[in-house]
Amino acid sequence: MAVLAMMTTACGGNKSQKEGAAEGEQTEQTQKEAAWQTYTNDNYGYSVEVPGDMRKNETMIEENGTIFSYDEEGGITLNRIDISGSKDMFGDEYTPERIRAYYEDEIANKDVTSSECGDNYYTYSLLGGEYCDQINYYLYKGDRCVTVIVCYEPDFKDKLGGDVAKRVFESIKFK
Repeated sequence: MAVLAMMTTACGGNKSQKEGAAEGEQTEQTQKEAAWQTYTNDNYGYSVEVPGDMRKNETMIEENGTIFSYDEEGGITLNRIDISGSKDMFGDEYTPERIRAYYEDEIANKDVTSSECGDNYYTYSLLGGEYCDQINYYLYKGDRCVTVIVCYEPDFKDKLGGDVAKRVFESIKFK
């Protein structure tokens, strides 16, 4: 019975450690989730999430968008996210055919490393560009478009590339 009691205690102890580790992982994940900020542009009716440790450029006129960067002064650097909105000047809706034509024009004569086009968006990457790696994303709804360009130097790939850029793009919401 003493052996059974020790086994039960040992197994229970391991379970508590796993539960504690899981709680710690959830806390870390919650902190990561909370470390994002939302930029909202009422003029063009959209919002986008960006990493919370980026600073918004306070010198820009924000009619259609802004720039977030890792510069301590909130200035414009190579490691940044450019966000802008626009509307069709005639109020015409963006059709899938029109979006495809924009996409084809955009990637023509560029050293694109990856690209994709859907009915309401297109994206392409220019990795190893002249100054920085760049991921461009265009999302359309009705007569509006949101453009997000993520630029980063190789040292900032973990902060701005891959999953981070993907989360920024997936966070775009139209009002």
